[in-house]
Amino acid sequence: MPIEFLIGFRFLRSLRKDRAISLVTWISIAGVMLGVAALIVSISLMNGFRYNLFKSITATEPHAWATPQHGTLSGPENSDQSWLALENKARNISGITGASAYLSRQAFVTVNGEYRAVIARGVDPQAFLSLTGISGFLRQAAWAGKDTSLLEESARPAVFQAMTFPNPQGALPGVVIGAALARALMIDVGDSLRVISPETRLTPLGQVPYMKDVRVVGVFDTGLASSDEVILLMDRRLAQRLFRAGNEADGVALKLDDPLTPQQDILQNGLPGLQIRQWMDLNRDLFRVMQLEKAGLVLILTLIILVAFFNIVGSLFMLVGEKRRALAILMAMGATESQIRRVFFSQGVWIGTLGTLTGAGLGLGVSWFLSVTRLVELPAHLMVGDARLPIRVEYGDVLWIVALSFAICVVVTLYPAQRAAAIQPARLLQEG
Repeated sequence: MPIEFLIGFRFLRSLRKDRAISLVTWISIAGVMLGVAALIVSISLMNGFRYNLFKSITATEPHAWATPQHGTLSGPENSDQSWLALENKARNISGITGASAYLSRQAFVTVNGEYRAVIARGVDPQAFLSLTGISGFLRQAAWAGKDTSLLEESARPAVFQAMTFPNPQGALPGVVIGAALARALMIDVGDSLRVISPETRLTPLGQVPYMKDVRVVGVFDTGLASSDEVILLMDRRLAQRLFRAGNEADGVALKLDDPLTPQQDILQNGLPGLQIRQWMDLNRDLFRVMQLEKAGLVLILTLIILVAFFNIVGSLFMLVGEKRRALAILMAMGATESQIRRVFFSQGVWIGTLGTLTGAGLGLGVSWFLSVTRLVELPAHLMVGDARLPIRVEYGDVLWIVALSFAICVVVTLYPAQRAAAIQPARLLQEG
């Protein structure tokens, strides 16, 4: 270790004549520590809310969609332009881990005289289970008077198996709907309802819409009204028959290996001629607001850290005044200005390092504690499944927070170190 850092560390450990300097130094360290810890916990909390929102959205939506600019994708019989060819092409693109065609149409559902408009989405049941996170939001039942806990993991694949059309047992086709929609229709798992298509056929009584009776085999609760109140999932083959779509599909749903990173350009280059949308496009304005809130929070807490470092500047100036004679002796013994500058620069680094590292440890510790305990619980309607604070520590954020703290430390100690190096040793020794 350089001699300048050893001398700087010795100055910090030495008993000072003015106890106020020591107090200011410890207050500065505590300020840096709390500022860094608060920044880590706050950013982790915002990351957690953002990740929970991502999970809720991608429960019923894929990571991305590839759709034709106009019209629909043809069936497998047209091998060059079919949805099957697009599925196979997408699976061979780097960054895409899954692909499955879907059909989405508006429809009505009715039961016991109640009518609701829905978005009926035809999917491959098993592929949809792997493409989305819906399995983590399936409930035992929709009504509060029943067991509304999450469905056991072992029972989840059976729900989508029951969606298969045609049903091997000859039972009514299965559908999965949102818990809010089930409550609006006053039905639950095991009940039946009728899906009414906007497509019509001519009968002796006039134009009559195509209809199909189906059975509710599962309910999901994502906490998002845009999904829970309107989404109805069914087998793609049933949707094609009900909406008279032949063997066509609206597009291909894609699963990405890094869904949290925008990949619009990469996907567009891999699938030219198609319209590409990602899950974040559904709530782009909301995510922009969250990014602005995160930036504002970082700015405010960084100012707190900056104030703590200005306290370090004050304590270094006071230390320069206390150690003037010692500095004069060192310079008389041959110490250069650059060495004196590094002595006081090292003291700022020691203080900043201590405050930053203890703050990072404290921030990570508090984040872990909040993530595993129920010290703070959120209302049930704000957090589906788990009322604990949604803490998500991203170590890239921790690294830049630590780096920012060190950078501020380096900048604010330059001036006091320069003042210390400007001391005239001869005058001080003469003044004795």
